[in-house]
Amino acid sequence: MRFTRIAVVASTLALAGGGMVATAGSAQAARSDCPKTYLCSWAVPAFAGTPGKVAGNNTNLRQYTKFANSRSMYNNGSSCSVRVWSGTSQTGSSLVFKIGYFMNETKGSALQRGAGSNRWC
Repeated sequence: MRFTRIAVVASTLALAGGGMVATAGSAQAARSDCPKTYLCSWAVPAFAGTPGKVAGNNTNLRQYTKFANSRSMYNNGSSCSVRVWSGTSQTGSSLVFKIGYFMNETKGSALQRGAGSNRWC
């Protein structure tokens, strides 16, 4: 899995007990398509194309194509971290994205088969 910059947030893999990280990095044009206060997901690596976006807690992100097929994600929130689970209703493995943190490619991570649910703070 490829990360940009030094990882500073350890995330929890609820079922596997291993660790993954989300990373912060410099601005990129496609990430700028993610509005402030939103968690955004792209169905392709490296933020290409138009993102899917959510601002609140969701028990079923799988209903949104860009989250069900997530390949890159970005927390452009303004007040807290967001935990993203691989399964619906906060089940499966999870990763924590602090404000401004992103993942260029979900392959090889807890979210390699898409995002299922999320909760802020």
